[in-house]
Amino acid sequence: MSGPGDYGINIHGDVSGGQQAAGQHFSQVQNVGAAAVPDEVAAALDRIERLLGEHAEQLGADEADKARRNVRSIRQELEQDDPDTEAVEGTMGVLGRRIAGVTVLVEAYNQLTALLGLGG
Repeated sequence: MSGPGDYGINIHGDVSGGQQAAGQHFSQVQNVGAAAVPDEVAAALDRIERLLGEHAEQLGADEADKARRNVRSIRQELEQDDPDTEAVEGTMGVLGRRIAGVTVLVEAYNQLTALLGLGG
């Protein structure tokens, strides 16, 4: 449609369940969860690794080692040009169950989950 009713509405990005708006000459770009990976997510992963070292005894050595492998796997996947979000979600689930008994680890895990845009 052209003429007075054409407002030139452009919406880019993942808009499923996200915010949307329209109006005269309105343009919106939305990239939910995509930009957090470099610094904030790396810092959150570093924090979890540090806490795993500090609380390994509470988890048990075997579980702490497996949790460290989970963190490395998540980090490696997120470093890919096209990360497999399903793999990240699955490994995050395993990691979450593995560290569930240590409150400070759960808090760090919840921070990472929020940064990745996972969870409910």
